Amino acid sequence: MVKERRSEKELRQMMLAAARQHVECSELEDLFIFGPTPRPGANWGFGIAGKENKVSVACYTRLDQIASHLQEKYELHPVKAARRDIEARVWSLVHDHPTLKAWLSRSGGAYDIATFKKLEGQPNWTMEWNTDDQPAKAAFERIVRSVQTQIELE
Repeated sequence: MVKERRSEKELRQMMLAAARQHVECSELEDLFIFGPTPRPGANWGFGIAGKENKVSVACYTRLDQIASHLQEKYELHPVKAARRDIEARVWSLVHDHPTLKAWLSRSGGAYDIATFKKLEGQPNWTMEWNTDDQPAKAAFERIVRSVQTQIELE
C-alpha cells in the first residue's frame, strides 16, 4: 500500500481535529509533528506542546492511537533539496556511523565508488555503494533509506 504524503502542518491539523473529538483530550493545547522516527511503518511521530508539554495518560494513549491510525495512511512529506545537499547529508551520516567510519578508514574513502541516481516516482533519488563488505553495504543502504524519507530531490 502506498501512503499519501502530507506536510507537518496537515498531519498536525488532522491529529488535533481527531483529538478534539475525545473528552480525555480536552486538556490538550497543541502538538507538533516530527520525523523521521524509528517507529516501524512510519516516518513521523508527534510530541505535546503547551501545558509544560504534558497531558494525562488517557489523553496520551488516545493520541498514540490517533497517530498510529494516521501513520498507516500518511507519510511526512520530505523537504526538497539539491543533489549536493542530499549527498552531504548522506556522507555526514556515513562518517558518523561506527561500522562505516571504520570501513572508510580502511578503504581510503567511498566517494569514488558511490553513485547517485535520479529515480522516477517516490523516492525520486537513490545512492548505491558497491562493496563486498555486506555489513557496510547494509548500513549504507539503511542510511540512504532514512534520508529518502526526509529529503526529496528538487
